[in-house]
Amino acid sequence: MTGQSNKFYSLFFSVFFLFAGFGLFLNSAGVELTKMGVNNTAIGALNAAFFVGAVLSAVAAHRVVSGVGHIRGFSVFGAVFAMAALGHMMTDNLWAWGVLRVILGFCYYSLLMIVESWFAEQSAATARARVLAFYNVVYYTAFTGGIALLTLKFSSNDIFTLAAILVMAAMLPVGLTRMHAPALPPRQRISLPRLFAITPLALVGSFIGGLLVNGFFTMSSVFLLKQGYDVKQISFFLMIAMVGGFAVQFPVAKLSDKFGRRAAILGSALISFCGALTGLALMFVGFEEVWVHYAVAGFFGLGLFTLYALSVARANDQLPNDMSTVEVSRGLLFSYGIGSLLAPLGLGFVMDQAGNYGFYAFFALFACLLSLMAWKQKRVPVEQRSVHVNVPAAASQVMADLDPRNDSGVVRPFDEAEAQAYVDELNRGSGEDGSTLVKTPAENEERKDSA
Repeated sequence: MTGQSNKFYSLFFSVFFLFAGFGLFLNSAGVELTKMGVNNTAIGALNAAFFVGAVLSAVAAHRVVSGVGHIRGFSVFGAVFAMAALGHMMTDNLWAWGVLRVILGFCYYSLLMIVESWFAEQSAATARARVLAFYNVVYYTAFTGGIALLTLKFSSNDIFTLAAILVMAAMLPVGLTRMHAPALPPRQRISLPRLFAITPLALVGSFIGGLLVNGFFTMSSVFLLKQGYDVKQISFFLMIAMVGGFAVQFPVAKLSDKFGRRAAILGSALISFCGALTGLALMFVGFEEVWVHYAVAGFFGLGLFTLYALSVARANDQLPNDMSTVEVSRGLLFSYGIGSLLAPLGLGFVMDQAGNYGFYAFFALFACLLSLMAWKQKRVPVEQRSVHVNVPAAASQVMADLDPRNDSGVVRPFDEAEAQAYVDELNRGSGEDGSTLVKTPAENEERKDSA
């Protein structure tokens, strides 16, 4: 990254402003809607509209960029995002807000796709791990900064205006960059049922990760407001989780390399389950102090924010080492996005039906399901494991191309049938002592020839 550091830093400034605007808008939405007296189910539906836009972006945004180019495309999406954010100030109609949120989600993820495509193409293979690590730092710092802005007690109009300003600020470094526009990676599809057959824990882990992480961001403010806490306390609650999530990334990576992704996913899910169960139990017996929720936020930060990266690592472990995992990573990110879309809808409904207990009960249930799923899966022996990489889930489909695990020794494109055969062979080769018969490269070639 040495020769192009200044250019990359300009792009990182863009990403910083994008994440800050996203953090502010996503976490303020529930606060503003609750103040308006909107019920939990409707709030969930409006928050889900943002992720509907994200799904549409994965399908259609590349067509806009292919037609007008990266810099013009970035300007278009940034301008439309600002228009949609400011449009909230003109009406209180919830249907109109739903449409505006779809537009915001579409534009936000399209902007990320454009910036990340620059990172993926312009960074050398030897620098991609550093670029991805710095991307993680920028994500946690900016997102936490966006949440911290809520403590300033802005009005609704101020929040919409500031979100628009932050995104328009992100347009400046990209508009001034001298980097050549990269080619967009080809769009490749993978069957989710087939992916589930190959690596079920990775697919379920990414889905539940999206369900819980974005359920936490979109609906925790609604939950705490209904408990009588103010916006400053809510901001602190969210920041505790973000700081915990950032702090645990490196230790979990090391532990998962040593003990395996199955154990790490199981541990993360159990931590989240224990946090939710603790909060639920203390609420049930009448503890109403805010420190109870702060403690739960700490548990969630330690448990939730590693699930997507661990799921990607698990998928990498279950494929031949010389096979590209880009398509699998995109499939897992799509699964994470579907979980993000369903999270506010499910939480809004549960919170309406179960009252104050619904929020933590939702987290306890799905964390428990993931724990059981991880418990039943077979471990992948150390000889088969790839290196864990902290991959941010708040990213577009292009981020899969930046994964440094595909830069060394990867010579073959992903093949569903061969991947399934490889997994089946690993399962057949597992002995009762947990060991696995490891194939040498020559034996793998012989197996492919015979197939």
